[in-house]
Amino acid sequence: MSCSNNNKTLLDIKDPNIIFDEDCVKEGTYKGKRCKYIFGKLTYTPTHCVKCGVKNIDFTVYKNGTQLSRITLPITGINPTYILLQKQRFMCQACQSSFTAKTPIVQRNCFISQNVKAQVILKSAEAQLLRSIARDCSVSPATVHRQINQAVKQFIPHYKALPKHLSFDEFKYAKGEMAFEYINAESGDILNILDRRDNLTIKNHFIVNYSLTDRQHVETVTIDMNAGYVSVFPRAKIIIDRFHLVQLINRSMNKCRIQVMNQLRMSNGDDMKKYRRLKRYWKLLLKKRSDLSSVEYKYYPLFGQRTGQSIVDEMLHYDPVLKANYELY
Repeated sequence: MSCSNNNKTLLDIKDPNIIFDEDCVKEGTYKGKRCKYIFGKLTYTPTHCVKCGVKNIDFTVYKNGTQLSRITLPITGINPTYILLQKQRFMCQACQSSFTAKTPIVQRNCFISQNVKAQVILKSAEAQLLRSIARDCSVSPATVHRQINQAVKQFIPHYKALPKHLSFDEFKYAKGEMAFEYINAESGDILNILDRRDNLTIKNHFIVNYSLTDRQHVETVTIDMNAGYVSVFPRAKIIIDRFHLVQLINRSMNKCRIQVMNQLRMSNGDDMKKYRRLKRYWKLLLKKRSDLSSVEYKYYPLFGQRTGQSIVDEMLHYDPVLKANYELY
């Protein structure tokens, strides 16, 4: 077996058009790190012009120089490995256009080999950080994230018809980034996840992927209180999720407490004492009244030996607005 074939076997390269010479492996540096460079050449005789389609007869398509490409390979040994591939350039006499030789080891306009991408997917099945996978494969964490997303897309089922009852939700999936998901409200199955939650993206998704008839089939949509995209379901009844209702009421009650508390923040000693009490025992005001004990005495700083219910009753007497809001809450 020749030296070129030995190198291709070692690197898992199946393309017969790539040729390696002897002493093709050199040590070097890339971005300040030690690495291995493998020098190779990609050349063949094309059967036709890829631009105009004319057949290559009597040198209609002829060789016209080379183009050097640096392609990332899986690490061999302990250092990153790259192949410096001299790709053959061709010129077509019929259309006067040029093109570059192609190889299956790498996609067009890409410098990361298919073997490295396969290695990323295999490592992603293990419990590893993106940074660890990126370091082991000599690529960036963004590349690892992109390859995983592309691999996952082929396993996401496409629902051609929408269920009668939908549920929408938004969740945080990265620092400062929010995603959108819609769910079959009856079965709990996640139908799809969008990486953006703006109204335009969501509306376009449903309009493009589902017909008006499918969207009219939806009877109910359960949402939070910040959703303007439900207009794409003209016949659906909108149901506000009870969790968001409870959350809104809870925040409103707490906001009222803060307003009253800030009004008491004065130099007056009695008012400052009330201020500190409202600031320290805010959780008692948000707690369900039936869960507050009226017989069990504990020591509470700023109050002494008291029951939880008596503390709440005393704080409610600080302001009539606070008391009215608490009774409604």
